[in-house]
Amino acid sequence: MSSGIPVNDLCKAKFVGLKRCHLYRYVIFKINDDNKEIIVDHRYRTKKASSDASETEAVTEGDDRENTSNMDFETQSQEKIFTDFVARLPEDQCRYAVFDVEYAKGDVVSNKIVFISYSPDTAKIKPKMLYSASKDALTKVLDGIHESIQINDPDDLTLEHVQEKLLRV
Repeated sequence: MSSGIPVNDLCKAKFVGLKRCHLYRYVIFKINDDNKEIIVDHRYRTKKASSDASETEAVTEGDDRENTSNMDFETQSQEKIFTDFVARLPEDQCRYAVFDVEYAKGDVVSNKIVFISYSPDTAKIKPKMLYSASKDALTKVLDGIHESIQINDPDDLTLEHVQEKLLRV
């Protein structure tokens, strides 16, 4: 059993929506206000649910206007999507996120799922410790992460920085 805070079932469902169904480009997770559970904070919806309702019913549960950005994946550049992602991260609070990053290695373009642990230097110590202790619980539930990145300085939170990390793998 991993230490830290338990993970809400919707976290895994949204990750499956990103990984297998390609419904989301990114999903942001947070520890809820009473520090008892890791929950979905926001996701970037890239396309409508599949016509196969059984495939996407559990994945799209909980999608609402307050915490879901709806954009057409085909018309939004990755840079605009990443800008939206960064704008949704609070300046002084920790978050976890998964992002489906497209990057090029030579002539080959690939996509990899990156786990980002965002713990800005301006965050309070107690939440930083809580997020650090609970990271393992979340990453065990999210099967299929290709790379994990720790970000403490908001200036490092750029698409180029993330893509560089993927090129080193």
